[in-house]
Amino acid sequence: MGVVIADAGPLIALAKIKHLHILKDLFSEISLTQAVADECLRVKSDDAVLIKQAITLGWLKCVDNPDFTHALSKSLGLGELSSIEYALQNKENTLLILDDALARKQAIRKGLMIIGTAAIVFTAQRKGLISDAEAVISQLNQVGYRISPAVVSQLKSSLV
Repeated sequence: MGVVIADAGPLIALAKIKHLHILKDLFSEISLTQAVADECLRVKSDDAVLIKQAITLGWLKCVDNPDFTHALSKSLGLGELSSIEYALQNKENTLLILDDALARKQAIRKGLMIIGTAAIVFTAQRKGLISDAEAVISQLNQVGYRISPAVVSQLKSSLV
């Protein structure tokens, strides 16, 4: 994989349940824009500490916000906008980790390859990095990060 870019939602969600390491295990380096870093680190919390440590260790690589040259929905937050724009400017062999529905639609319309948190969790199980993807999804739901049963069912069937 070339450039892997993460939006704040998946980073915060996985950090909240102490599973941020899944991203490191799947992708050796992940880029995040300054806007995403700011969003992740804005609130002093345990998940912010884990994200800050990953940035310090260098596997989460903070990059400058890109110049905005593509037409994107004004309904998106700065983190989502900057992530999509950065992906568009590095389009060759780029993967965008993104969960927000509107942001995903925008990214798909622009021809970007995307993956969400739930698919990352099931990929981690398939690669033997975690033993039970559904248990991790349950933890995410318990901390308020909603992943629909339909998405879980679809991803679960892809394991068979």
